[in-house]
Amino acid sequence: MSKVMIIGAGAQGNVISGVLSQAEDVEMITLGDIDLDRANEVFEYIGSEKINTLRIDASDSKELETVLKQEQYDLVVNATIPIFTRPILKATLNAGLDYIDMASNEMLKSKQGPSVQKEFIVEQFEFAEDFENKGCRALILAGGDSGLVNVMAREVVDDLDEIDYIGIKDYGVVECDEPVAMWSMMTYLEDSATPAVYWENGEYKYAPVFSGEEEYYFPPPLDRWGKVYYHSHEEPVTIPKFIGKPVKYCDFKLGEPGADIWRFIIQDLGLMDREPIQMNGQSISPREFLYKKLPPTLTPKKCIELTKNGRLMSQLQLTVDVKGRKRKEYFHYKLWTESPNSVQACSKIPGTNDVSWITSIPASIFSLMLLRGQIQKTGVFPCEVLNRGEREIFFDQLKEWNIKIHQQISGML
Repeated sequence: MSKVMIIGAGAQGNVISGVLSQAEDVEMITLGDIDLDRANEVFEYIGSEKINTLRIDASDSKELETVLKQEQYDLVVNATIPIFTRPILKATLNAGLDYIDMASNEMLKSKQGPSVQKEFIVEQFEFAEDFENKGCRALILAGGDSGLVNVMAREVVDDLDEIDYIGIKDYGVVECDEPVAMWSMMTYLEDSATPAVYWENGEYKYAPVFSGEEEYYFPPPLDRWGKVYYHSHEEPVTIPKFIGKPVKYCDFKLGEPGADIWRFIIQDLGLMDREPIQMNGQSISPREFLYKKLPPTLTPKKCIELTKNGRLMSQLQLTVDVKGRKRKEYFHYKLWTESPNSVQACSKIPGTNDVSWITSIPASIFSLMLLRGQIQKTGVFPCEVLNRGEREIFFDQLKEWNIKIHQQISGML
């Protein structure tokens, strides 16, 4: 029987708590958050006696380490926003436990400052040697994207001899009569306002914000064309290094029907600028002002209320395109997800939406695989390193949680 510490009671922590509490081999779940009321709300709607809640500051590595050593936990799940990755990793390492997360906060930076260099990928890898020496496992970037899409890409890469192109796209449609945040809006805006990394001909490059505009067809259940842009994300950073074969090009693009509004807010109005401006004798940065006006991430109670009253409907889709050669023939593989919409997701785990579902179901499955010894690798590693047998277990479990992966293969001249 396993004991799990989940840090973060937001949209992702809600789903992961719901999934793990249904696993017969999980004995206890501690759900920790600095907002104890939020953690208690998740506990209330999940309704499992396996869950206990705890107020904890994810930025305080020492406090977290003390808590982790008080109970014989088997796994730490980092379900917070990425700025807390380092302190949680430090505490987990010092406690000698396994770890999983869904995002990073630092990409392609050295200790001396920003640089595009091959040696340093994301901050989690600074802990790689220590995790390896302790025989502990840190499965990183293990959500929907990054995570699920990386495994989808690896399935195709193993089938090809040469890889010319890997393109990952994320597109979501939200319909609601009031502004809602399906996940952390601060993280979304930070990424949107940051030049995006892509990989080309053996080196990392940066694309300007909202560049690389592309009209792309998203198959059913979306069944629509949508506009996507380069977006700062981890896939083009880790995939070229860990996918198992040389890749000529890799990028990540994101879009939604309202993307041009965010483009106007960020690029034209400069509302993500950090430089303070003077207003009525007060000094405030546009970014601080914008953050104050953002809607909070949906709580379970709010999500249930909007869904029950027919006021919220949303659907997210992830796609992976891979182009390359197999026995000298050129092929284009297109893979895409079909997963529950917000109404369907909320009916399965109360308080869940479509975004948290497709992000956190993969993380939950990976967590259970770690707990069950179904992932043998030690150290720090992303999802695309998983072998075929591990991927088969993962895909089988995805089906159990209503996430389908479709594939279309076409030859090319």
